[in-house]
Amino acid sequence: MGKWGFVITMLAIISLASCNIDDNGDTPELIIDPVEVGLEKPTATTVLSLSNAPIIDGSDSTEPLRNLLMCRLLGIDCQWLQHLETDGTWGIVPQWQSLSDEDNTTLQRILQNRNTHSSFVSLIDGDDDIIITARDISRDEQKYADEKDVALLSYPIAKDAFAFIVNPKNPVHNLSIAQIQKIYTGEIRNWKEVGGNDAAINPYVRNPNSGSQEKMETIVMAGLTMIDWPEMVGYVMLAPYYQLANDENGIAYTPFYYYNTIVNDERTQVIGVEGIVPSKQTIENDSYPYVTHVIASVRADIDKSSTAYQLFYQLAIGQHSDIVKESGYIEHK
Repeated sequence: MGKWGFVITMLAIISLASCNIDDNGDTPELIIDPVEVGLEKPTATTVLSLSNAPIIDGSDSTEPLRNLLMCRLLGIDCQWLQHLETDGTWGIVPQWQSLSDEDNTTLQRILQNRNTHSSFVSLIDGDDDIIITARDISRDEQKYADEKDVALLSYPIAKDAFAFIVNPKNPVHNLSIAQIQKIYTGEIRNWKEVGGNDAAINPYVRNPNSGSQEKMETIVMAGLTMIDWPEMVGYVMLAPYYQLANDENGIAYTPFYYYNTIVNDERTQVIGVEGIVPSKQTIENDSYPYVTHVIASVRADIDKSSTAYQLFYQLAIGQHSDIVKESGYIEHK
């Protein structure tokens, strides 16, 4: 590790959090004090404007949240639109026509969308000011940060889930964790072994360092070696949807928010894990096995008076939870 020999991760946050049980004896709510985990208060309070707004970047799946956040804070109109002319996905689009050419150019510079891995690299390199991603820093990215003598401050700001999807014609609607692991290690190769049709399973994967692949390897496979299927690799977020649309015997994985909010069509069907289907309710109450977090990150050496740090701190303390919920994500508590 370099001179910044620390990174505030989700694990550290959870371990330092306290619980508050209400008078009715309901499930304890996680109360997180950013100061307890080393977050300093900003040294300045600045009104955000196009002239001082930070460059914000992140995962493909968090683009609606990032766009909505900056539009709301900058007072720019935006709306949900379906990109019918390209891929049919849904997104939050600023009303560019309401801006001058100069402001339009500035906003386009502020709202980056390089994808998960590239946004971490750009943050480490100093090209981004703040990123919002569907996962924390990966092993390769951490190695790169160490080589650059850079550490990050990261904090969970919303909840999501890691979901498994199949073709709607596939009769399998639930798998156990063990079954999923065995499918992706190659021990289970036929759907009839898990209650489906007598057909070979086509297990689709994502490219290395993508947000989905990193989650699959760390939270699902948990150290198990995935079989090498180069022909099954998808290199963009929509790849699993294109692959499964024409393959009744395939299985793939994706962030639930991307499936439910951004794609939102009938090409694929989400399945349950251990009998629990991912939904806003099962994510909010943590009953779904693979609940994940959306993470905001900045460099640890950031100027504490900068608008980037002010925005990061505001997100960490839940000041913009209304915007998080408006985007369709589940508030992190």
